[in-house]
Amino acid sequence: MNSSRYTRLAVLTIPTLILIFLFCLNRDLLPTSINDAVSAPGFPDTTTTTTTTITTTNNHNNKSPPSNNLKNNLKPPRPSNEAISGIPDKIWHSAKTTNLTSDQDDWIASWIDKNPSIRHELLTDLSGEAFVRSHYANTRPDIVSVYEALPIPILKADLLRYLIILAEGGIWSDLDVTCDEPLGSWVPAAYKSQEIDMIVGLEFDLEWRGEGTQVASQFCNWVFAARPSSRNLQAVVDAVVRKLGEIAALNRLPIADLTLDMLPIDVVDVTGPKIMTIALLDGLRTLLGRPVDDRDFHAIKTPTLVGDLLIMPGNSFAAAQNGYPEDQGEKLVTHHYAGSWKEADKEAKERKKAQKDQGSGSGAS
Repeated sequence: MNSSRYTRLAVLTIPTLILIFLFCLNRDLLPTSINDAVSAPGFPDTTTTTTTTITTTNNHNNKSPPSNNLKNNLKPPRPSNEAISGIPDKIWHSAKTTNLTSDQDDWIASWIDKNPSIRHELLTDLSGEAFVRSHYANTRPDIVSVYEALPIPILKADLLRYLIILAEGGIWSDLDVTCDEPLGSWVPAAYKSQEIDMIVGLEFDLEWRGEGTQVASQFCNWVFAARPSSRNLQAVVDAVVRKLGEIAALNRLPIADLTLDMLPIDVVDVTGPKIMTIALLDGLRTLLGRPVDDRDFHAIKTPTLVGDLLIMPGNSFAAAQNGYPEDQGEKLVTHHYAGSWKEADKEAKERKKAQKDQGSGSGAS
């Protein structure tokens, strides 16, 4: 009887022990987590795809750098397709509102026609203020304060163009300028591999006047191009902001109360092409450790790189002003001189002259 009992116990115990032994033997082959299960033989490997998708989405929304794993999975960056290396393929314009004339629409269209892949953006008075605030409020609140307080439209328009290209780079064009040649043809082959920070063109091409004199020539500011965070444009912006502060102090008024009549100098010397020219040359002097003046670019026949500033001959951006020279290469743009600011400037000068004459007459009597 006892023997029968032990026999039954052995029959029940031995299979159980065998099962336990087999379980332990195969334990290492079983997945230890959900991720291991996905990676185990017989399961499709989707871990990498899932991780990449999540990381890419977060990077798009939060602009945070991708993980090292994602960097390893990305293809090497493609060569730049920019028409001008380092300068974004984007043309910028500004206007009071989006209600443009048919001529202005046609002039803008010329840039797209000659450069089909270029992006375009038009800023209005309202979107211009939002742009300046969003790009400079945290880093240069002084710039925002000056820009928002500035009541004179032409001064504000000049400052805005510098601030736009300084922030995002690209090509600036006044509304009354048409593009005659594709951007890809602007830079000579000899300079295509060079570090070009900014491109400007001669408006007035004049001879050097001698030691101790102000530069005679002048770059135009109706068209120019630059990299984002351009060293040259930063010098221009700083010079303009400083000059506006000086004029306000001279009149013992805040910038918000300035009028055109109060300017002791011409508009071009306050925010326009003359102060831009002087600021650019001052910056080059610091960069190169030597004076930079008309002798570096007077009567040039082809684009000339001075430091990191590419200077175009007079025919490139200002053919009419320079008498349509035939030995300076192609005319790249046409300026139609449809701006209205000169009329307001002329009226302000006439008022100042009348006040001066009146004061002189009172003194004589």
